[in-house]
Amino acid sequence: MADHPSDATVGRTPELEVVARMDDRPGNPALTPDGRLIVSLHPFPYDEPSPYHVVEVLEDGSTRPFPNEEWSTAPDEEEGVGLSAVIGVQSDRNGVVWIMDMGGDELPPKLVAWDTKRDELHRIITIPPHAGRPGSFHQDFAIDEVRGAIFIADLNVHGALLGPSDPAIVAVDLKTGRVRRAHLGHHSLHPEEDVSLQIEGRPILVENPEGEAEEPQLGLDPIVIDPANEWVYYGSIHGTSVYRVRAADLLDEGLSSDALGERVERYGEKAPCDGISIDVAGNIYITDLGNNAVGVTTPDGGYQILVRDDERMLWPDGFSYGPDGYFYVTVNQLHRSAVLNAGQETSEPPFLVMRFRPLAASAIGR
Repeated sequence: MADHPSDATVGRTPELEVVARMDDRPGNPALTPDGRLIVSLHPFPYDEPSPYHVVEVLEDGSTRPFPNEEWSTAPDEEEGVGLSAVIGVQSDRNGVVWIMDMGGDELPPKLVAWDTKRDELHRIITIPPHAGRPGSFHQDFAIDEVRGAIFIADLNVHGALLGPSDPAIVAVDLKTGRVRRAHLGHHSLHPEEDVSLQIEGRPILVENPEGEAEEPQLGLDPIVIDPANEWVYYGSIHGTSVYRVRAADLLDEGLSSDALGERVERYGEKAPCDGISIDVAGNIYITDLGNNAVGVTTPDGGYQILVRDDERMLWPDGFSYGPDGYFYVTVNQLHRSAVLNAGQETSEPPFLVMRFRPLAASAIGR
């Protein structure tokens, strides 16, 4: 693993570099242990949607479908090979890229794992109906490589855009295949009242059934596990707090929702954000949407902006840590998409993948 600079501190702006410029709107990035950059293409497309849902970004900036043409495109009717809609992607330490297919057209959500070393399908895990709700939106997730588990943030957009929703953390036990909808009803999963997300001087807006523009309130989305695989950190898009709960507790089927909620800890302040990540020093990195920035929630609970770019960093979305010692972040102008801009598409490609040096080392694929 690459060495890290020792002079990076909050208040000292790290260099923000452009890694890739894309014509299609990216979702989240994933860096494999050997440095391959995998990027999901967001279900809120710009212009004509790409036939692909996940791509690999090559050194010359071009892309190719990942893991291949058949799997990156829509599922076929006979064998079900393919992907419906993807935001969440992560690589584990063994080079297995996990893809969270949100499903659609009566197809269930599923985790697809591709072994990049063998270039073959590793595993498929279907998310059963009892682990979802109407409007479930399974996207960001965290991989627990100690217990063999994956924790998925279900934003639950049924009503989330314009009314009550039912977000939850979905815990997948990779050893047994059991899937649990954990952490139900806790306030930490929901948006905070009176939090408005203002970007470029205006709030994000969606159209209600009457065709009128309203500001949504969005809950659980950003989620990450620490490098020790002990604590799962998470928060709401329209929220100003980072929370954490032990991974072991999320997998404990003997804990009721109330008992699990009692074990939640508030870790610190944050800005409204779409993605988070973490380093070995306990710094939580925040895609600070309103400030066109990446911020840091420090272990003392405080929050500061680490790096800001008002011209280029327009809706920083998801993080991944690379073997070169950088954090990679997608920038996709999602607030300008028709879905979050009251039906008007005002994005201006290229969309970006950027990188910066963190304050301390992290872990592959986080």
